[in-house]
Amino acid sequence: MDVVIVCHTEFGYVKGKEVVYDKRAKEGVEVGVQRLLKIADGHGARVTFAVMPEVAERFPGNVKHEIGLHVHPGWQELSVHGNRYYVGDAYLRKHCKASSTSTVLKDYPYEEQLDMIKAGKEHIAETLGVEPKTFVAGRWSLNDDTVRALVEAGFTHDCSATPHKKRGHYDWSKLPRICMPYRPSRSSYQAKGDLPLLMVPISQALFGASVSPEIIPIIGRRWLESCFLEYYRQKLPLFHICLHSPCMTDPYFMGQMDALLRFIAAHDVSFKYASEVREAGGHRPRADVLPYILNIGGGMERPLAKLAIEGRR
Repeated sequence: MDVVIVCHTEFGYVKGKEVVYDKRAKEGVEVGVQRLLKIADGHGARVTFAVMPEVAERFPGNVKHEIGLHVHPGWQELSVHGNRYYVGDAYLRKHCKASSTSTVLKDYPYEEQLDMIKAGKEHIAETLGVEPKTFVAGRWSLNDDTVRALVEAGFTHDCSATPHKKRGHYDWSKLPRICMPYRPSRSSYQAKGDLPLLMVPISQALFGASVSPEIIPIIGRRWLESCFLEYYRQKLPLFHICLHSPCMTDPYFMGQMDALLRFIAAHDVSFKYASEVREAGGHRPRADVLPYILNIGGGMERPLAKLAIEGRR
């Protein structure tokens, strides 16, 4: 099994075991990236850093792991549990024309999406000296125009999909919970087709938790370990972990990420960059509850009761 780790690289900090995306908190990039690298290197893991254009100048130098692009369009103030912060990208706001302040790409016409994606790609290339091929849409939200723009801009991999989920700002509900990489159709980003872009969905645990250390305070690390075993027992080709760089400024999340990778690395896996993922057919994933029952002693009530609060951003 291949394992990929995709880090959405943004400003921010942790408060009460929750990431606050405050653009004044530069440690979300300057500190979070270095700490994640130390943990990953300790387990022989590889990390794909999806970097927002506005943070490129703050990204640590000499990082030998993969660099991708992360686009948060628009400019809006959001509030979660009294923590207020702006979502958007200062660099793109300054250098791209936009007909909206929306923080999701799907609300922009094709030409504006393409402009933001190209501008972000060029800025990352000029600042960090690498041409990004992997993309993550802000708030996991894109549409068919985004896919067209990514193909036009030369991207090969997209890591935005949160399978089997639908919220106001994104829709991945047509994908099964356990979804392997696929090439999208020209008529629907959620349907298999032949476009030269590989969608790399984030792995999903039973009851719909995206595999990320940030969900551990809600459902516990063992639930994510059980999810890994659910994939591993079926010999599925890919397990995809996502996280945001600010969470790695906090000792709690650092410890949880270290323990999760230690558990995974004890199995027969290969850590890969997102751009190294290939399409793999012939797999028919199924729900397997046994790892969850065995690993947590049947205590499913905690995930069931609390997963409703996931995906607030």
